[in-house]
Amino acid sequence: MTSRKLQVTLLLGLGLAALASLGAQTRVATVDWRKLRELDVRSGRASASLGALNGRPVRIAGFMVPLEDEAESVTEFLLVPYPQACIHVPAPPPNQIVHVKMQGGRRARVYWFEPVWTYGNLRIQKTNSIYAESSYLLEGVRTEMYDEPLEY
Repeated sequence: MTSRKLQVTLLLGLGLAALASLGAQTRVATVDWRKLRELDVRSGRASASLGALNGRPVRIAGFMVPLEDEAESVTEFLLVPYPQACIHVPAPPPNQIVHVKMQGGRRARVYWFEPVWTYGNLRIQKTNSIYAESSYLLEGVRTEMYDEPLEY
């Protein structure tokens, strides 16, 4: 895998509390949707490089699907590779959905149609929501606007 596909990026601007919640590590892996597809949905087996990210701090770019009825901010949402993916049938496969639960009651601003970076600890773990099943749980620390071209 090239460094462009899975680069290690220094976490800037998270603040001390957010860094502490990610553990002693101050580096976060940038994970794209191609990497997340390396989990076999039927068998639940992950590639070695994807498995190495389990429990690690990451950032993932995608689109929010709020799981709460708040218009401004939420504590839980789905992160998907394209806008409004889970509201329309069929939903993406589970290995293309990340269930995000913000840590410690943090609230994430809702970006309805813009892509966002979502930071937190990634877990390869099945979850279910009102919209879809997911193969990943992200213990969210922070979201921010995405300002680069999306890679699928």
